[in-house]
Amino acid sequence: MSAAAAETGLVTGLTQDGEGVVRGGKTAFVAGALPGERIRLRRTRRHRQHDDAELLEVLEPSGARVAPRCAHFGVCGGCALQHLAPAAQLAAKQSELAETLARVARVQPARWLAPLAGPVWAYRRRARLGVKFVRKKGCVVVGFRERAAPYVAQLTRCEVLAAPVGELIAPLAAMLTELSIRERVPQIEVAVADHATALVLRVLSAPPIDCPPAEDRFLVEVTFTVGRRFGVPPKLAMLLAVGTSVCGASAVVAAGSVTRAQDEEITLAVALCGVLGTAGVFFFVLAAHSQIVALKLHL
Repeated sequence: MSAAAAETGLVTGLTQDGEGVVRGGKTAFVAGALPGERIRLRRTRRHRQHDDAELLEVLEPSGARVAPRCAHFGVCGGCALQHLAPAAQLAAKQSELAETLARVARVQPARWLAPLAGPVWAYRRRARLGVKFVRKKGCVVVGFRERAAPYVAQLTRCEVLAAPVGELIAPLAAMLTELSIRERVPQIEVAVADHATALVLRVLSAPPIDCPPAEDRFLVEVTFTVGRRFGVPPKLAMLLAVGTSVCGASAVVAAGSVTRAQDEEITLAVALCGVLGTAGVFFFVLAAHSQIVALKLHL
């Protein structure tokens, strides 16, 4: 649509995606606007039932507006309401649930229980991170998709991902940048439990192997990249590299512990143990050729 004139409006609610709703004439959805605020906006895209609009200025801010903690907020699409106080976020979600029950199910609860609340930060235990080698930048970027574009946002850390993954965004990007198949790894699945962390890398093609059959170049590449960058002791890195191979590896030795591999073909070592620097069990999984191989280290 052609550039529309700026207009003012009062935000009366939030969409399910966390956009402010401005009524009066045709409804507009405005990312970054909060209920109760008077704002300046410009319509950017027309739909049958509503228009999308950009926030130009907050004329009268909401008392629940707070400064976002994340430096990537507004660009990264992983979060939508960091600029709204946590208590107000809970209230907004309960209001949305009540409205949906009344409108869709046509029911009204006799009593509302107190909402469940968890930690405000580092609470997200499962996620799918995008991975993209950007030639113009000369590096791999790791993160969620951008809010307003189909690109992977270049993050350095994530405030909502549970530890230790939230701090591993930049180290993961740096490690993947140094791999020969950096353009063939499109995503990382993340799962964090109380005593273990799992990362599943999707790999679109086999890593090149131009070394003896008992060795895996991708394995050695990852092991020594992480060892050099994150201070894994050389002896431990050697144990990881020598103890794991493409053909018939049965065990991996690390920090004095041995984990049997149940005769699967192992294609990647759990080299990120050096990044964590904490006790516990860490899983690093490689998905390739329609099979998933998991390797476990006791640190």
